[in-house]
Amino acid sequence: MSGDDTRANEATRQPSLLVVPPSGPVTAHALRLHPGESLMPSLRSAADVILARIPPEKCSSAFVLTAVGSLKDATLRLANASRKDLKTDIGTSTNTSGGERLGEAKGNDIRRWRQRFEIVSLVGTFSRDGGCHLHISLSDAEGKTIGGHLIDADVFTTVEIVLGTADGISFVREHDDATGYRELVPLQLPAYSTGTWYQWGKQIATTFLLGIAVGSIMQLRR
Repeated sequence: MSGDDTRANEATRQPSLLVVPPSGPVTAHALRLHPGESLMPSLRSAADVILARIPPEKCSSAFVLTAVGSLKDATLRLANASRKDLKTDIGTSTNTSGGERLGEAKGNDIRRWRQRFEIVSLVGTFSRDGGCHLHISLSDAEGKTIGGHLIDADVFTTVEIVLGTADGISFVREHDDATGYRELVPLQLPAYSTGTWYQWGKQIATTFLLGIAVGSIMQLRR
């Protein structure tokens, strides 16, 4: 490609839509899953319970902070380019260790491994409307790692999970014409507008001044 072509492509390239709404405090919610429990339904249920405890105007977002444990009989959706490239065959890839092929979902290969794994990583987000998007990495008995979009898996011995919620943020999913999928749209909740931050500032200032007043009184009594 010539320099002129490169500059032309750069001139027509659209900037990314970067949305990073400010959030309030993050709260951690810890739980443990037991042998035989299904990972995906359990995570969905836990997120639903956590969000049900919090007023919608305060928080409508949840996410995985950390997870550790062991699984068996895992089903993952493996990576593909996009919905526009449905014919990509990743069955011969050397980066995966086999697995029973179950079919395709929007062009992505779905595979099942009937064996035991250690969780290397688990990340993802949950919405108040039940939507979620989770990716997981798993290591087998030889240390080989597979990973992809979590469909489901059974707990082998234990899974220790910490989910987080962020005040002032809502996770919603909307159809994206560019990908063909429902993608995450983080939004700031109306209750956490400038007025809310102003109220927090007043409370902090009041507490600070009260501390100074108490300190002065203690000094006078000496």
